[in-house]
Amino acid sequence: MTSGRPWFVLVAGINGAGKSTFAQNRETLGLLLEARGPEIEVINPDLVTQEIRGSEKELPIGEANVRAANECKRRVRDLISSGDRSFVIETVLSTEKYKPIVRAALRRGFQVLFVYVTLGSVDEAIHRVAARVSRGGHDVPVDKVRARWPRSLANLPWFWQHASRALVYFNGSSVPEPVLMAERRDSKVWFAEDAPAPWALEPLLPKWGPRSRKP
Repeated sequence: MTSGRPWFVLVAGINGAGKSTFAQNRETLGLLLEARGPEIEVINPDLVTQEIRGSEKELPIGEANVRAANECKRRVRDLISSGDRSFVIETVLSTEKYKPIVRAALRRGFQVLFVYVTLGSVDEAIHRVAARVSRGGHDVPVDKVRARWPRSLANLPWFWQHASRALVYFNGSSVPEPVLMAERRDSKVWFAEDAPAPWALEPLLPKWGPRSRKP
């Protein structure tokens, strides 16, 4: 990496938000990190699930997902322990399980890039998931999406505060491409004046005060 220190990239957001645009696109990651994409290992839980089900075709999808999550967590911990390779993984962020992982990465000398991707509403997320299923993608029950929406947003401020660099994007259907709404680099903070989802930024404002110029 350009700084000599590896990056741990955590891409978060509700189901259907478009996290894979960042978590699995090396060109985008390279631009975000100002580094060469091939240096970043992409950990894709969906692909791990597919591999598990490919070798155990009768395995229920729920159990395959649990195994994949455990395998991805093991890989993350191995990478942090080695401390010599940048990597990216995505999460809905509906639990606090990544808080100790971020702390461990920072202690190990990683820089942490936190990218949060939000939509206009939970109903839009449910529609996105349904559209994905119609194209052969994986499903998420509606009740789970609704339960995860507020929990994910509630976890946003902690990761915004503790990451080395943090970005919040809006990726709703009302915009042709993801819109950067907020960015923090160390103590330099920027909030978009015309953010399409200002309610997502409100929990971040008390900590950082008035908007500043884009860092």
